[in-house]
Amino acid sequence: MKRIGQTRIEWALLTLIALVCAVLSFLQYRWTGELSRAEPALLRSGLNEQLRRLSLEFNNDLRESCTALLPDASEIDELGSTEAHQVRYQQWISTHDRSMFGRIGIAASVRGKLELQGIDASGRIAPMEWPADWEYLRSEMTARMQGSGRPPNARPDSNVVELPVFAGGPANGELEWMIFELSEDYVRAKVIPRLAAEYLNPSGETVYDVSVSRSIPGGAIVFSTRDDGSSVASGADATAGLFSGDMGAGSGPGRGRGGPRDQRWTIAVRHREGSLDAAVSRVRRRNLLASLVLVGLLGGTAWALVQYTARSRRLSDMQFRFAAGVSHDLRTPLTAIRGAAFNLVEGLVKEPAAIGRYAKLILRNAEELTSMIENVLAFSASLHSEKATGRETIAVGDLLEHAAAAMTPEIEQAGCRLEVNVAPELPPAAGDPIAVELVFRNLIGNAVRHGSGGKWIGVSAASFGNGVEVRVSDHGPGIPESERERIFEPFYRGEETRAQRVQGTGLGLSLVKNTIERYKGTVHVHNSPGGGAQFVVRLPVVPESA
Repeated sequence: MKRIGQTRIEWALLTLIALVCAVLSFLQYRWTGELSRAEPALLRSGLNEQLRRLSLEFNNDLRESCTALLPDASEIDELGSTEAHQVRYQQWISTHDRSMFGRIGIAASVRGKLELQGIDASGRIAPMEWPADWEYLRSEMTARMQGSGRPPNARPDSNVVELPVFAGGPANGELEWMIFELSEDYVRAKVIPRLAAEYLNPSGETVYDVSVSRSIPGGAIVFSTRDDGSSVASGADATAGLFSGDMGAGSGPGRGRGGPRDQRWTIAVRHREGSLDAAVSRVRRRNLLASLVLVGLLGGTAWALVQYTARSRRLSDMQFRFAAGVSHDLRTPLTAIRGAAFNLVEGLVKEPAAIGRYAKLILRNAEELTSMIENVLAFSASLHSEKATGRETIAVGDLLEHAAAAMTPEIEQAGCRLEVNVAPELPPAAGDPIAVELVFRNLIGNAVRHGSGGKWIGVSAASFGNGVEVRVSDHGPGIPESERERIFEPFYRGEETRAQRVQGTGLGLSLVKNTIERYKGTVHVHNSPGGGAQFVVRLPVVPESA
């Protein structure tokens, strides 16, 4: 009853652990779900802020590069237009990259006619023809000089930035214009990759795909990090304007100061997982899996701890029973030996026949003590040696007959008949002859103690496949099915055995199993159809090459 109560407590504890693990898993799922619903919005807000900063830096860098090359009206009045631009250019080129602009032009009125001059990479200023895609600026600037037009306005599908130089004094009109054509190759190769790495992928790992395209409907793609060069605007996690049309170039008649115009380009960003939602969902699944693994490990560890504790308790209980049983089993033969020896010493037994009986009694009980001690020592040795030792070529039939002969006195005392059948010319097996003979003696002794009611014990040996098979049978009550899996455990003794107070340590069958398996053999037990138990031992034969 005590053991049943302990088993129920163990199962209750395991059930509680399983429930706790299930609750923890459910709560983890809920909590990660709540976080994952809020996380995309937070990430998207941060991404929009980073794009805003990227756009601001791009526009500021472009504005600074343009305005730094723009001379004041006073410089032009003092040095003349060409000289003023050359001085400015020499100052500018020391801190700026000329490759940022494909063409740089100066549009000014010369004798009432708008003329265009270009600045090449060396800073030389020379007249140039009006490019076809600048003709609209020529028309707007000419009308502006004649006082009949609005300030020139670069088209949104162009890469041109026009900045006026205002005349001083009361007139305060445009004195001339500088025209900058931004190089897309330079932007693709240097500017956007640097800004994307700084603001979007600062860890060095490419987390976001980036594309830049013109803001007009169906606008061409200027830049893309994707292998196929496609845009990520469809399904983008965040977008922002880029390349402002207003570089904040002063004020004058008809021109406001810094009035914002539409951004010419649009930068789009999308997470490489397909979207921020997909990325967060993937991270959520990964974190959930990791947490479930941890919870599983926690539950498995708790389960193993409970099982280990239960096993330790069972082992402790068996060791206690073993100690009690051994004490009782040792006391019985020792008492018989001491009583017989006392009668002989005191001269209470004088007849030769009686003296012979007392001597046989002492010998038989001494042999029982020797058998118990051998089993205990052999079991202790088997615990400290998993590998087979003393491996020799053995004749199984001879060892079986020697074991049967050694057990004859015990068999005769139990009133049993022993039948030995050894097939001729058995192949040799590998093993320790002393250990294997002890196995056979244990099996025969087990049959004598538990199957003597049938008054018959059968021992046989025969070839079986690539091994030798030994069978030890009796006509006793057999072994209950519920105990067959446990009879080979150390210290285990069946309920019926304990109830009938059959002598034994509970180590014999455990020793049998350990010894046979060390030599790559097998042992199993079943009940014979006609009644009684039958133990079957199989040992592999020695290869012919050995």
